[in-house]
Amino acid sequence: MIDVIDPHSAQEIFFDGIHEVKIVAGIVRIVLYSRQNDVGTVVARLALPLSELPEVIQALVIALTNAAKTASP
Repeated sequence: MIDVIDPHSAQEIFFDGIHEVKIVAGIVRIVLYSRQNDVGTVVARLALPLSELPEVIQALVIALTNAAKTASP
């Protein structure tokens, strides 16, 4: 079982898209960007071990699906 981490102290990142995804030496690197006044700005760089990518994708899909269910009228 994974310990629940309190998300309230984490900074919120607003982004418009993914600029780039690279896999180097077993690490997945994802660059997120935001666009304001037709100018793109990098807002975050995510990195995780390639071996954990399937688990992370699955957890993200499940969390988004559950959030969408509770947001639907």
